[in-house]
Amino acid sequence: MAPDNDAGKASAPSAKMTSPPRDFEKLAPIPKGAKVQKRPLTRRQLPSSSKTPIVYVSSSTPFMSAVRRVQKHLDRSLRNATAAAPRNASLHARVEGLRRRAAAAAAAAAAAASSSGSGPCHHHGAGEADDDADPGATRVTVTGTGRAVEKVLGVAGWFEQKGDCLVALRTGTVGAVDDIVVENGEEEDESRVRMVSCLEVVVSLK
Repeated sequence: MAPDNDAGKASAPSAKMTSPPRDFEKLAPIPKGAKVQKRPLTRRQLPSSSKTPIVYVSSSTPFMSAVRRVQKHLDRSLRNATAAAPRNASLHARVEGLRRRAAAAAAAAAAAASSSGSGPCHHHGAGEADDDADPGATRVTVTGTGRAVEKVLGVAGWFEQKGDCLVALRTGTVGAVDDIVVENGEEEDESRVRMVSCLEVVVSLK
């Protein structure tokens, strides 16, 4: 039976996750007559491999829109897997072809993981479900920060309820840059870094 489309009814995923440490330094109050201008968060470079797509979720992203984007990537990977081998190929040729594609996908996923340190979200932990996924399977990463974390968690619960998906959670933090603009012009503008909670959900087919 299809899962409930209501984000509020999606149960929390059972995959383990580690909460980020709460040792952020408290920011100093802004001067009188100044205002804060928040810069857009820096997004990581999109992976070149179609096996590791990234879906960014903001607080204004409709819940089902995020779900459909993830499902679209999963459906595409399933179609590619079923149509990978020619119809007239022998069983041995099909098996060898699948092995080669799985090895190439695993290498691409490993390369993407090794370069993820340049991305915005610095991880503090990972769910165990991530270790159970097929190395050659498509892994869709759903990421959100701040107020969007709850919505990303709802997406994780939606796909876990389906029963045919593996869901892993990774928590972390991201540095957001704020500009302190002084309107009277007597003092110079300054910038400061504000730490924001980040949640990544990795969804793959079983």
